Amino acid sequence: MRSINAIILAAVYAILVLVLPGLSYGPLQVRIADVLSPLPYVMGFESVIGLTLGTLIANVFSPYGIWDMIIGTLCTFTYALIDWFLGKLIGYKKWMLIVIATVNSIIVGFYIGVLLLGIIGGGGNLTYLFILLTSESFISMSIGSLILVPTIRKYYKVFK
Repeated sequence: MRSINAIILAAVYAILVLVLPGLSYGPLQVRIADVLSPLPYVMGFESVIGLTLGTLIANVFSPYGIWDMIIGTLCTFTYALIDWFLGKLIGYKKWMLIVIATVNSIIVGFYIGVLLLGIIGGGGNLTYLFILLTSESFISMSIGSLILVPTIRKYYKVFK
């Protein structure tokens, strides 16, 4: 059952990115699929795999090519692993939801804003790109953390 959860999460993430490409790639993005990103906090390691695989699939179609496949996928794996680890270490705490959204957004700001768009893409001011991508990510990450995570936590045991 756990592998099915990973496959479903990967598919949903990839589909949300691919049906909304204008919002999913580049310096001006609010990747709607990122509402799923905090789920490893409550769903377990299979969601780390699912989100990472979903990101890889979605980034195959990225205008940033192989670099987004590598950097973007590593970004997702990093924050998903941290979220899962925090869930194991601390357990479910409501105050952690905003911490997770913040940490995830900072990781996106660094990997995507600084590394991918700034350094590899030559996109300009690294501080600006970090702040921009962190802020944009925080929108979907907050929705995922504050709304989706408590909802999934409430009903997820039914599906295990």
